[in-house]
Amino acid sequence: MSALVPRSDFPALGELTYLNTASIGLIPLPVQRRAEEFDRALALRGSAAFDEEAEVAVFEGTRASAAKLIGAQPEEVAITASATLALGQIAWFLRPGRGENIVSIDLEFPSSTYPWLRIAEETGAEVRLVQRRNEPVGLSFDDVAALVDGRTRVLCVSHVQYATGHRFDPAALAALAHENGAVLVLDASQSAGAVPLDVRADDVDFLVATSYKWLCSSIGAAICYIRPELVGDFRPPFVGWKSAVEPYELDAANMRLPSSARKLEFSTSGYGAGIALGAAIEYFLAVGIERVLAHDLALATRLREGLEGLDAEILTPHEDDRRIGIVTARFPGQDGEVVAARLNERGIVVSPRFGSTRFSAHVFNDEGDVDRALEATAAVLAG
Repeated sequence: MSALVPRSDFPALGELTYLNTASIGLIPLPVQRRAEEFDRALALRGSAAFDEEAEVAVFEGTRASAAKLIGAQPEEVAITASATLALGQIAWFLRPGRGENIVSIDLEFPSSTYPWLRIAEETGAEVRLVQRRNEPVGLSFDDVAALVDGRTRVLCVSHVQYATGHRFDPAALAALAHENGAVLVLDASQSAGAVPLDVRADDVDFLVATSYKWLCSSIGAAICYIRPELVGDFRPPFVGWKSAVEPYELDAANMRLPSSARKLEFSTSGYGAGIALGAAIEYFLAVGIERVLAHDLALATRLREGLEGLDAEILTPHEDDRRIGIVTARFPGQDGEVVAARLNERGIVVSPRFGSTRFSAHVFNDEGDVDRALEATAAVLAG
C-alpha cells in the first residue's frame, strides 16, 4: 500500500520511519508554507500587512474549514490556542455542583479530566472515572454507561483513547448522556483528521480537537464546537478584548459578547498557528477523511498482524469501527517503554505508553514503513 499523499510533502521521511502521529503529526510542506507566508508578512511589514480589519477576520477561513470537517456551521466553531484551553472554558461554564457528577475514564489524557477534578475541588461535584488504566484491553461503552445516572451533568470522553487507540461511537455516547439529562463533551484530538466527524448527526454538545496530531498542523491552535442551542447561553469564564462583538471599538466600559462561538476567542494569539490549522484541514478535506480512515486502518492491520507474529499482546481493539491507525502492543518478558526507546534509537519513531509501545500510522505512511518497523521490532526483541 502506497502513501495516500505525496511523501515529498514530508521531507523527514527520507531519514525516519515516522509512526508517531498520535503524539505529533508531521506538517506537510504546503501547510508550512502557508503559515510561513503569514508570519513573514507580519514580521516584515507589521500592521501594514495585518491591519485591524484583517486581525478581526483572521480566523474566518479556519472556522469555515473546521465547520466543514465536523459537520457544523462556522458560527458554532471557535479557534482557540489549545484543546485544553477550550475544554477548560467549557468546564468552568458548566461548573457541575454538589450532588452532580462528571463521568470520564482513567485512561484519558489528563487534559480531559483535570478541569473536572479542579471544578470538583470548588463545588463538591463528584468525578467518576472508569477504572481501566491497569486493564485497558477490556474498556467498553458498557463501562462508561455503568457510571452514568440521573445525577450525571457531564460525560467527557475522548472519541479515540490516546494510549490504546480505542474508538467510541459518539452517537452512542451522546444518547447515553442525553437519556440521563447530561451533556456530552467529546475530545476529538485523536480523531479529527483520521475519522469522519458529524456533530449534528451524532448529536454532540461540545467538541474540542487539537491541531498538531492527526490534522498535521502547528502547535498552538485548536477547534472548539458548541451546539447551536447552547451557544447563546454560553458565558465564557475567560474574556478579553477580542471577546467583543466589535473588538476594535475597544470599549472598556461595556462588554458585549457575540452570539456565536467566537466569544471564546478572547485574546491576541498565535495567528499563524490558526492559519496553518485552516490550511491543514483543507489539505485533509481534499484527500477525503473516509479515504484517510481506510488507509490508516489498512496499515494498522498490517502492523497488528506483524506484531502478533512476534507474540505481542495488542491493546488496541481489532474491530474496524473501534480503532484508527494506532496499534499499542506489549511484549512478553519485555518492557514496552524500553522497546519504544530502542526503536527510536533505530530511527523508528514511536511512543512509550503504560508499559507498552504505541505505533500510529497516517496518510504519509506506506507498507515499507510498517515493514521496517516490524523488522526493527523483531531485532530489538531478539536483543
